[in-house]
Amino acid sequence: MHNSTDTDRQHALCKAERLIPRQWTLVMCLCAASLLHADLEELQLTSPDGSVHARVSVDAAGQLTYGVLYRGAEVLARAPLGITVAGCDLGQVIAFKPLRVHRTDDRFPVRGVQQESRLTAQRALCYAQPRSGPSYGVQVVVADTGVAWRFVVPGEGTRRVNGETACWRLPVASRVWFAERRSDWKLKTYAGEWIRAPLRDLHAISPQGPIQTMPLIAELPDGQGYAAVTEAALFHYSGMRLSAETDGTLRGCFTEQAGFDVDGPIQTPWRVLMVAPTLHALVNNDLIAQLAPPPDPELFPSEAWISCGRSVWSWWQGREDYMRPEAEKRMIDHASALNFEFTTLDEGWESWTNAWSVVRELCAYARDRNVRVFVWKHSKQLNLPDHDYAALRGFLDQVKEAGAAGVKIDFMNSESYDTIAFDERVLRESARRQLLVNFHGCQKPSGEARTYPNELTREGVRGLELNRIAEQARRRRGDAETPPYAPGGENQDLPASHNAALPFTRCIAGHADYTPLAFSRPGNTTWTHQLAMAYLMTSPLLVMAEHPQRLLEDPELAPALPFVRELPVCWDETRVLEGSRIGELAAFARRKGDTWFIAMVNGTDGLKLVSLDLQFTGWPDVAVTELADRPDTPTGFAAVARSASAHAPLIVTLRPCGGYVAKLQRKK
Repeated sequence: MHNSTDTDRQHALCKAERLIPRQWTLVMCLCAASLLHADLEELQLTSPDGSVHARVSVDAAGQLTYGVLYRGAEVLARAPLGITVAGCDLGQVIAFKPLRVHRTDDRFPVRGVQQESRLTAQRALCYAQPRSGPSYGVQVVVADTGVAWRFVVPGEGTRRVNGETACWRLPVASRVWFAERRSDWKLKTYAGEWIRAPLRDLHAISPQGPIQTMPLIAELPDGQGYAAVTEAALFHYSGMRLSAETDGTLRGCFTEQAGFDVDGPIQTPWRVLMVAPTLHALVNNDLIAQLAPPPDPELFPSEAWISCGRSVWSWWQGREDYMRPEAEKRMIDHASALNFEFTTLDEGWESWTNAWSVVRELCAYARDRNVRVFVWKHSKQLNLPDHDYAALRGFLDQVKEAGAAGVKIDFMNSESYDTIAFDERVLRESARRQLLVNFHGCQKPSGEARTYPNELTREGVRGLELNRIAEQARRRRGDAETPPYAPGGENQDLPASHNAALPFTRCIAGHADYTPLAFSRPGNTTWTHQLAMAYLMTSPLLVMAEHPQRLLEDPELAPALPFVRELPVCWDETRVLEGSRIGELAAFARRKGDTWFIAMVNGTDGLKLVSLDLQFTGWPDVAVTELADRPDTPTGFAAVARSASAHAPLIVTLRPCGGYVAKLQRKK
């Protein structure tokens, strides 16, 4: 046995960079033999713009640790890194050595907030030899937008991941936004209400206990900006949650308290700390997608078949004709009249006589009207690994044969290892058949849509389904009045504060099937607030809650109809406007082509005056078509068309829990 030269190591790493991420483990095995006598070294990386600095080192006890500075201040205090595999704590090391550090500059198209994503970062590949267990690799990425790391543990056969020593120690004076739900559904479907608490209180704030879902969003002290803790590239692994401790430490944990088994090499998801100086930078932070693997060219030789758009949806209204074939045909007619691209056949279609024949008929009917169909299915009938997921493959074959565009898979209610494996299998098998996917009853996104661009959206969000569920609960109880509000409580309407938080919290992880437009059940919000949420939420598939017949025929909704008809789902540019504050005011300017749209929601019970600077348009004069709140009623619109100078502020009044939507065009 002999020590490798630096040239040998460089050659091995260059070889690694030509391989896809899951093949990095081969190089780890090659490097392990060459570094048997490596010393304990440290890794220090600084982002290209100098704002982020990360240090990975070994402490006096032999524990691998890391810490992060952001804009000169400590944003993440020194915390342990580690993973326990087959009972061996790999974070206790006798050797640690960076093999190579290099800068990358990657660009790729994205859907949603903007057109293109660009990652400029310093990347490192390090070798670690633990006191016991196999040697392994640590990959680290330091970008202007955050820090990420993951473990790559070579090996064969089935081994148990007992747990990870993944910790985040944010500044203790931070205030943290988290998704609260006062039931055991909190950790199943990520459908919590976004509320804020001091970091030091997070361990005791929830009656459900100290475990929180990802992402967690921190407002850093002293105006330092924002940070978010989450994960990226969740494949072949179990989804991580965060257990809040009494000192404010956030410690990673899993559904499987006793661990989970992984076959072959072990590659953890990226453990991510996102940072941003402003809410604008936070919303445009693409680090999660940037860390996900690109699409497999064999599975996606072309993405021309993948189309985005808006969908009508008959479930939310709860009408007596729900899931009757003739009523679903009328939904298709309404979708065509609205220029919508899709309709969604939800739960209940399988009870039809000769159900697949009816689905084929509906798909043909829709196709003649330039509308395509999503078909719903409960996951329990598909998540059956027997015979290589024969039930899943058979269902998708029938969907494809019927002529549908895609599937809506529901009620996974977990992020366990087995569930994540099922989710990925759905995406792979759907891609083989050129089918689109909408996941419901699921965990947060972690960049899956980059690796599998046929995933158009997923739930993992507390959306407007809650307003229908709350109404049904009130009817069952016979309540004359709405029960008292409790943060994260069951069977209550979405509060305006939750809506004003979503664009800066859940949505920074990726697309969200919130199902906007609840004019029939707006809760305590105004109609303009409801319309604005359709423009604020990011989802390449926007499934609309309101019945399309009402959108088309209710004269009170007529002012909103043009905004509904031309609503984009993928934006060229998104700007967060001055005055935005999580949970209080969400104000976006979003561009599609040469047209700008402004959308704002007030998350408070008081009036808000917002001063808009229109100079971002680049035009001297602007034609403004706007819908504002009416002062006399929450169920109506104040429609105005006017001209404005880009050099003079545009003043907007937002009613309590109100909203505002405007279309901006260059004045000719």
